Amino acid sequence: MSHPLAKVLATVDRRSCPGWCNFHCHTTCSDGSLTPQELAVQATDLGLEHLAITDHHSHRAYPLAQHTLATLQQQGCAVPKLWRGVEISAVLNTCLVHILALGYGEEAPLMPYLQGEAAYGEALQASVVVRAIHGAGGLASLAHPARYRLDFRCLIQAARQLQFDAVETWYDYDMLPRWCPSPLICDDVDQLRQDLGLLASCGTDTHSTSLKGR
Repeated sequence: MSHPLAKVLATVDRRSCPGWCNFHCHTTCSDGSLTPQELAVQATDLGLEHLAITDHHSHRAYPLAQHTLATLQQQGCAVPKLWRGVEISAVLNTCLVHILALGYGEEAPLMPYLQGEAAYGEALQASVVVRAIHGAGGLASLAHPARYRLDFRCLIQAARQLQFDAVETWYDYDMLPRWCPSPLICDDVDQLRQDLGLLASCGTDTHSTSLKGR
């Protein structure tokens, strides 16, 4: 896959988060507790190399965080690469799920999903969401696959059929104070996504005031 983010996701493993990369976190632009500026400062302090802010149906945090990171870089700090991101609600195999749009460039194809609330009708279907993400030049990752009412195995297989690019493989389902990928379940997700040829993403899904946990 030629997308530059795909090369990064190909190296993601259980040790990647929260100190090297974070592709799932939230700010006050949706339901998080950190401002985009505060999150950018924390990401820099943590030494992150890759970061995507994935607010729900909002891209307002991106330019704010980008400006803060540029300022920190001018001050001599090593800052993470900031990738565009958004978390989108969708229906996959009759189940309401969340899809992470990562590393996109053109916003126009995603505008129905950047209005601060979930889409409705045909636009809510996962197949339509994935086409929009690809049309915007991004990658589609199924967020926290073991948090839904349907078994993660059938959801990941359905995602593969719809040409998702990745699965959020390493996730803290136990919501520990210090983020840690949940044993067993994450290993099962990892094995299945490898069998299906899908990339792995990871993220803290931070809604609190610390990027070290959820």
